Amino acid sequence: MLKLYVIMKSLARDERGATIVEYGVALTVVTAIAVLTLTNLGADVNTQFTEAEGLM
Repeated sequence: MLKLYVIMKSLARDERGATIVEYGVALTVVTAIAVLTLTNLGADVNTQFTEAEGLM
């Protein structure tokens, strides 16, 4: 039982997992921004092509 307590205490002080979580959160934020930007850009490009098609 004492060995389990020592292992759990050492894992609680280990910050490597926290770093991975921080990178995961940052990657999620960057991905969300990229998706929103590309979605809006795609809509704008679609509008431009539709207007250009109407001029023909």
